[in-house]
Amino acid sequence: MSAVTASFPVRRQDFGFEDVPRHWVDSDPFMTHMFNALSALFPDGERFFVASVRAVREQIQDPQLQKDIGAFIGQEAMHAKEHGNFNEGAIRQGFDIKKLEGWTRGFLAAKDLPLLNSKRAHLAATVALEHFTGILSAQLLKREDLVEAIHPSMRTLWAWHCIEENEHKAVAFDTYRQLYEPDITDYALRMGVMALITVLIMVAIHAFVIELMREDRQLTNLRSWVSGLNRFWGRRGMFTAIIPEYLDYFKPDFHPWQHDTSFLLRKWRKEIGVA
Repeated sequence: MSAVTASFPVRRQDFGFEDVPRHWVDSDPFMTHMFNALSALFPDGERFFVASVRAVREQIQDPQLQKDIGAFIGQEAMHAKEHGNFNEGAIRQGFDIKKLEGWTRGFLAAKDLPLLNSKRAHLAATVALEHFTGILSAQLLKREDLVEAIHPSMRTLWAWHCIEENEHKAVAFDTYRQLYEPDITDYALRMGVMALITVLIMVAIHAFVIELMREDRQLTNLRSWVSGLNRFWGRRGMFTAIIPEYLDYFKPDFHPWQHDTSFLLRKWRKEIGVA
């Protein structure tokens, strides 16, 4: 019998961020700061994901899921490292990313509230956030025009991150389901946590964008605001487009791989030259 291997690889990366323009998405402040806001969330967010899954790993008996958890931890740790390195570059450009990372830790402090301060609730929060990042990452990969608008110094970082978010998008979900569901109380917890997480993540992202636009002296750049908000919240905007897939999460029989993104993974692995 062959040894069990992980369903996806851990890719060791070491990106350089020396030549990143100040406005590196479509030469536009709002678009750039939307991505900067996401990057400010990632280092502490990814470490929270790792900690929540690692806390229950010893309870998992399935050898395949054990291997996938190991690869999940490796991928997420690498995401935290590389976005941390990019954030240091943004700091050198004059943006107070350390403040935003502090705000991120403030949002994550919700996990210490009485009803959320448990391994089960922390894992439910990770499942919710992994669903959000998975569908948003897939949406970005579907929009070649937006990927092309990202400066070459940053394009591979984001394509790589989006690929890996979709490779491991079911790991936390499967871990939660094996440990807790189909108990109806645990399904209810997962739904309630998703509702809370949705509010927190939307408030965080947009608060970060406002702060970055302020620091960039772009708060009155109405053209950038209108164009950017339309590209995210317009009729065909990125956030608007993921609403149906987001709502699928609340179906009792939902599984992340019901959103089949294997075609995107094949395309973009080839595009950026990764196995």
